[in-house]
Amino acid sequence: MKFTTSLRATAALFALACSIHTAQAQQAADADTAADQASSDPMARDTDAAQGEEVLVTGRLGNSIQRKVDASYSITTISDNDIRERAIGNLAEAMQQIPGVWADSSAGVTANNIRVRGIPRGGYESLAVYEDGLPIQHDPGINWINVDQFLRIDETYANIEAVRGGPSSIFASNAPGGLVNFIPRKGTPELSGLVKFTTSDYGQLRGDVWLGGPIADGWVFSAGGFYNKDDGVRDPGPTANKGGQGRVLVSKDFTNGSLSFGVKYMEDNNFFFDAIPLVRDGDKLRPLAGFNGHDDTLTGFEDGLVKIKTPRGVRPADFNLFNQSSDLQVTLKGDVEFGGGTTLRGGLRYRDSNTNRNARGLNNLTTQAAQLSSVRTNALRAFPGATDVRLVYATDGTPFPAGANGNGLVGVNTFQSIQNPIEEMIGMVELGHVFETGIGRHDVKLGFYGTTADWSHDRNDGVGITEVAPNARLLDIVAVNGAGTVVGRVTDMGISRYESRFAHSVGGYEDIAAYISDEWQINEQLRVDAGFRWEKIWLYGVSEAVRSYNLGDPTTLADDNVLGGSGVFNQFKPSFDDHAYTVGVNWQFVPNAGLFARYTNTYRLPMIGQYRDNVLPTGVRSQSIEQAEGGIKFQQPWGNLFATVFYNNFKDVQFTNTYIDPASLLIVQEINYGDVRTIGVELEANLRPVKWFEVSATATYQDPKFKNYTYNTIVNGAPVATSFDDNRPSSMPKVLASVRPRLNLFNGRVRVLGEWRYEGDKYNDDANLVKLPPFSVFNASAEADITPNITVQVKGTNLSNTLGLGQGGGQQAVPGQADGPVILARPIFGRAVQGSVLFRF
Repeated sequence: MKFTTSLRATAALFALACSIHTAQAQQAADADTAADQASSDPMARDTDAAQGEEVLVTGRLGNSIQRKVDASYSITTISDNDIRERAIGNLAEAMQQIPGVWADSSAGVTANNIRVRGIPRGGYESLAVYEDGLPIQHDPGINWINVDQFLRIDETYANIEAVRGGPSSIFASNAPGGLVNFIPRKGTPELSGLVKFTTSDYGQLRGDVWLGGPIADGWVFSAGGFYNKDDGVRDPGPTANKGGQGRVLVSKDFTNGSLSFGVKYMEDNNFFFDAIPLVRDGDKLRPLAGFNGHDDTLTGFEDGLVKIKTPRGVRPADFNLFNQSSDLQVTLKGDVEFGGGTTLRGGLRYRDSNTNRNARGLNNLTTQAAQLSSVRTNALRAFPGATDVRLVYATDGTPFPAGANGNGLVGVNTFQSIQNPIEEMIGMVELGHVFETGIGRHDVKLGFYGTTADWSHDRNDGVGITEVAPNARLLDIVAVNGAGTVVGRVTDMGISRYESRFAHSVGGYEDIAAYISDEWQINEQLRVDAGFRWEKIWLYGVSEAVRSYNLGDPTTLADDNVLGGSGVFNQFKPSFDDHAYTVGVNWQFVPNAGLFARYTNTYRLPMIGQYRDNVLPTGVRSQSIEQAEGGIKFQQPWGNLFATVFYNNFKDVQFTNTYIDPASLLIVQEINYGDVRTIGVELEANLRPVKWFEVSATATYQDPKFKNYTYNTIVNGAPVATSFDDNRPSSMPKVLASVRPRLNLFNGRVRVLGEWRYEGDKYNDDANLVKLPPFSVFNASAEADITPNITVQVKGTNLSNTLGLGQGGGQQAVPGQADGPVILARPIFGRAVQGSVLFRF
């Protein structure tokens, strides 16, 4: 297709640049080498970063060097010391450091949820996630393969830069909310490195290593990674998290550019922490009887006994292995300066990844009587001689007693087994030129981007019943005769319906984009910039239709209505294109203070994941977003302040109502559109009044509201429209805040860091029927340099053992759904303590 030609052209330009670059190569100047060494030295303290002196590489509309305090957009920087001191362990925890971003890390290492500046797109659908200037995954929010499946934070990263809004969507695909760039360490001219060991009170054993040094002829290397094993704060029985990653990066700096080649491989198993039952007591929550809301999970060893039978055999799923992710990433990057202000840089990335997600999710709770009543008639009809039905433990057949676990409830669960391999090639090339005119300097950039990918989605779900208890056991419903003898089984090893949901889709996508930008420095104080991007995506593939099967086992009803592929494939081949533009102005009235304003009109293109189910969606289209922001920047050696006011109008917000039609058994997807308008304020500040004390803070106030949004429900076979106008979208607190005081004692050799984090109330549903209460969390850590090369750290999280809710569980609530006293929600993790020791050399 057209993309093949584009990718070849990109590769050819990149190869030409590398050839010219190599031909003109020389060793970098000593000053440049020293700067690079300082930026990668694991012993260096990032003092300039605290004073706003960071040099930015992410979201730049030009090519020249620019400080954070000079930027005409909102950006947050996180140094490697920040990562280490705050013990940031996953992508969601990194996002919690950024104002304007709500990030829920209660799912564990992966499969978390975020919202950026009131944009109502879940997962990572509104935030591009890069590593070393290239996407980790072209579309970070593809259903069931969010980008956090393939990013693990370890000691091989030098820093993180996060752009909110602004020019992010000019330079990155799928970035209406922002762009975050994880920048790895480069090699050093002299051999240096570190080794870190970490443990915790939840059985963690982790080792990190990084090593950098020279190879020959100016080439340097950076290598490292981690291996981790732990039981999880909520111990599921089997090992919750196990795996690691490793990377090697070789690079060389020349007088007129640089060249680098890197390989990263990750293989990691992670437990997905789903909703648990909680009791609503007015505005407060308390654990359900027999259940600890801070530390317990329903998942247990017996989940490993669940098998999903399908018309094509037993699905090879192990529910004790949880979420299995692997990712091979190969990257080539280079840049060259030709002289006369002209530069060329490019990058190619190949990745081959797979996610196999095996998880159990609690759908609803029911009493024993209600559960038995719902199946009694069919069971007595199906099994001759049956006079009643009973609940028993699936593994040994012993009766499930009334009042079991102090609550006597039965949990109805979905056991999901989903496989999502994706293979991508991503390429970009940028040509830059700086020139002077009679009224200032222009810094122009022209870029091309492209990607091609193969993707597939296979899903097999089963419905099962369990007790409601920590590490819950599987339950069976059996039919008995008058003598109490079992004459049939309604369920089969806990499963009440095999393959209650089926999906099989195979396809891919190709995407091309072109962009141009200009930074016009009119004088020392005034700068105007503008950018434009055009992008087109082709989605293609087939999705298998579904039909119902009876697998023919006469001893159970669990296989009587099994969904599976019909052998009929529906083809899809849509394409979409759109454009974005941005205009910004920066007034740096003094060198360390300035004002900026920006207007951006951008978009979000559809993604391949929207075509994953057996009935293809209709009405899919690009979504447009208007954004405006203005801010003040202030930086001094004793502190800094970055404050931004922002406005978003997210048009054509797509809401998909997915349900199974009881007549046809087909999955129906109803597409609805509306608008979300948000006005908000972001604050990021740091104060250092004395050498031994500093305090930093972030705060967000936002007020997102639906506009022009009507949700259709089916009542008595007819559609009923309900307006959600002025409702707040789900999972969006109005207020987010954090305060981090820090003590630097004994000339900085001992550092004590505290953190108070507040999250305001939010709704579990767009109908605003279920409100999740606000909560505060207290964290603290202490670091001590035992010697110049040995550092120990202790960190405590959620020291107040707050029962705060990350988000509600199950499906979204809709009008008419009762808000009962027992709700399903996913709390943050309870109190935990982690310790580490770091050796530098």
